[in-house]
Formats: sequence, C-alpha cells, structure tokens
Amino acid sequence: MLKSLNVHNRLFIKGNWLVYGVIFSLAILLGFLLAREMLLGVGLFAAIIGLAVLLVCILNTEAGLYINIVYSYTICVVTRLFFNDELKVGVYSNILIIATFLGLFLRGSDFRQNFAKFSQTRVAKFFFVYFIYAFAQVVNPYARFWIGWSDPFRVMLMSAMLLLIAYNIFDNYAAIRRFVVIFFVLTSLVAFYGCFQQWHGLFPFEKNWVGANQLRFDLIFITGDYRKWSTFTDPPGFGLMMASSAAFYIVLLSAQRKRTYRLALLAGVTFMILGMLYSGTRTANVQFLSGVFVFVLLTIHKRSTLIVTAIATLGLLVLIFGPFYGNATINRFRSTFIGKKDQSYQVREVNRKFIQPYIYAHPFGGGLGTTGLFGTVLNPGHYLAGFPTDSGYLKTALETGWLGFLIRLAFYFVVLQTGIRSYFASENPRVRMISAGALCMLFSFFVAEFAQEAIGQFTDIVVFWPMIALLLQINKLEEKPI
Repeated sequence: MLKSLNVHNRLFIKGNWLVYGVIFSLAILLGFLLAREMLLGVGLFAAIIGLAVLLVCILNTEAGLYINIVYSYTICVVTRLFFNDELKVGVYSNILIIATFLGLFLRGSDFRQNFAKFSQTRVAKFFFVYFIYAFAQVVNPYARFWIGWSDPFRVMLMSAMLLLIAYNIFDNYAAIRRFVVIFFVLTSLVAFYGCFQQWHGLFPFEKNWVGANQLRFDLIFITGDYRKWSTFTDPPGFGLMMASSAAFYIVLLSAQRKRTYRLALLAGVTFMILGMLYSGTRTANVQFLSGVFVFVLLTIHKRSTLIVTAIATLGLLVLIFGPFYGNATINRFRSTFIGKKDQSYQVREVNRKFIQPYIYAHPFGGGLGTTGLFGTVLNPGHYLAGFPTDSGYLKTALETGWLGFLIRLAFYFVVLQTGIRSYFASENPRVRMISAGALCMLFSFFVAEFAQEAIGQFTDIVVFWPMIALLLQINKLEEKPI
C-alpha cells in the first residue's frame, strides 16, 4: 500500500511539473508571437505567469508561503520601476494568500485534523475571540460607513489564513528549518539592498518616487540625507522588519557552532542592523534592543551571555555618548534616547492625553477604519477621522475601545507565555534557540507597537504570523530534532 502511495505521489508531482512546464512554454511562445504588439504581449505573458504562480500556491502550500514572502519583499520596487507606483499591490497579496489557503483547505482530512489541534491551543482561542470581536465591529453605531470596517478586517482575515497556513506547514522540523533558512536569505538580500542604497546612492526612479509627493519627501529626506527603505513600502516598514529579523538571527548566531554558518549569520545580521540604522527609524532601534534584552533575560545564567552583554552595553554607550557628531545615521540613532526632549514625542504625548477621554467613554471604540488619513476617506466627519494615532496600541484602543484593547493585550500575553514555555520545555539546544529567537522577534514587535503601527502591513504579516505558528508547533513534534 505504501509503495502504491509513493508511486501515486511521484506521478502527482510529475503531473504538476508538466502543468507548470506547459504554462511557462505557452508564456514564452506568446511573448515571441506578440512581440510586435508589445503591450498586449507583456499583458498576456504576465497573466500566464500569474496563473502559474497561483497554481503553485494552490498545489504546494509551503511554496505558496514563500511566494507570499518574496512578493511582499519585492513588489514595491517592481511597481515603482515599471508601474509608476500605481499597482494595487495589496490586492494581489490577498489573492496569493487566498490561493495558498485554498490549496491548504483542499487537503481535506489533514487540514481538519490540524485545525482541530490548532483550535485547542490558548493562542488560537484568544485569537478567535479577538477575531469575532473585530467582526462584530461592523455594527458599531459610531462608525458612520461600514466600508471603513472592511479593510482592517480584511487584514485580520489574511492574518488568520497565514497563521493557519504556517501552522499546517510547520508539522516537521525540516519544514521549520527550511523556513528559517529561506527567511534568512531573503531578509539578508533586502538588507543588503538597503545598505547598497546608502553606499551607492538612490537610483533615479527611487528619487523620482520620493519627490513625487511632498509629504513623502518631508518624511524621508531628513537632515540632508535620505532615509533608506530598500524594497519595502517606506523606511519605517523596512527599519522595523530589519530590527526584528536581526533580533531573531542574532539569537541563532549565539548558538551556532559551525564556522561557515556563523560567518553567514554574522554577515546577514550585520546587513540587517546596518539597514535598520540607515532607515532612520528610531522605533526600530528600541525594537532591536528590546528583542536582545529578552534573550539576555532568558540566558542570564550563562557566563558567555554576561560577557557579551557587558561588551555590547559598552559599545552602545560609546555610540551614544562618543565624540561622533558628523554622521547623520549616528545622530539619528542618538535621537532615539533623548526621551521627553524630542519634539515628536511631546506632540504624541499631547495627542494621547487629549484623546484619552474618548477611550474611557467608548468601551467598544469608534469603529474599525475611523482614525488617521484612512478615516478621513472612508469615515469623513467622524470624530476620530484624521487623528494621528502613531501607535498601534492607541489605534486599537480608539477603534475597538478599551475592551478590544484588553483582548489584544491578552492575546499578546498568551503568545509570549507560549514562547517562554516552548523555550524552557525543550531539551534540544537548537530547538531552544529557535524558540528563543521567535520569542525575541515577536516581543520586539509588541514593543514597537507603542510608538508605531508595527503590525498589519503586507510586508510584516507574512513573517509575524508564521513566527507565532512556529512557537505553537516546534515542541509538539515527535520526529528527530533538527
């Protein structure tokens, strides 16, 4: 029976590759046939390639996850270069996630069994509570137009799909290891491109993109230099992703014994930290340090941790107080730690104190999609429309009320609790380090939410939610450890 199943699997895989080969061959043929009609040829070629990518997502869930990450990491530079930044990148991201989830759903019994296991976890229970609460916001009487609810809820729906996709993929150690390696390679490449922007200078199409919008230019061009964003949507998104990724891989670097792997990890982490600094995102600086701080707490009993911590602290103090004043990157980093003297911090504090009475008076909030610039478009005239939340937590409290805010905090607490238990429950050192790295990365995101909306962009949810799934699965596996 097993032999027949193996034969069936081989035939199925060969059939899949045959389909892919036919599609790509047709795409190339059409490209040549329609060379005289360039626009039509390019459009048909892109459509066929897109169809092939969707088929891969449906037929191979794991490949679909990586396609989603690659797309999120690269699509912004593609749309700036070829489509004048007019491509609806978020829509196509949703299509890829849905296609990947559809393939997972079509697996039938495997999906039902994994979903049953997932539903029994505390993380899943708290997530479902918040999910249902967010869905109920569609009838929030304070939200003037229900369409404003649709976009934030769509992000949450995509997040739920990604969480389930990753949970089903990470059912063996080999899959987890592949994720760690592929994520490292992709993030290192993105980090290197951010460093290349700093060392080489921006390309003309990138400068044109910055200059096309005055508000964007004012936010990116600061103190005579451009903040770098690599292939991401903006410098904050790039900086936050580099900070959290550096926190994750610096943990793995501390446990790696093979010299080749140590050098590779060291190079990647170096690019990530430099990319974080070049982004000029001050929240990212605190985010990275908070992630490393959690790792120090987890391994404080180790002599090596104490030594490294002492050296790193000394280096940080030199960087902050040393006689270096001519470098814009260092000056931007130093401004992270001036606290209440920072003018933007003072403005945010005034805004928070001003809006607190609204939070106390509205336990269910003003409705999803009612704050910030988004609120001015989809909820014009709303009391919260145009209000600059700046903080993910403040936005949650305003849009879903203090009740929704408490539910979200409870969910984050359970995630951290799961990570800590995963770390101390494992006897395998490599598994412990992966658990610690994921915990540090997630905690760094939670800290970043104090100052910015760090979670919710299509560039971060493709990694944030798989990291939670990793923590849920890594200590439940009964196979031989990595």
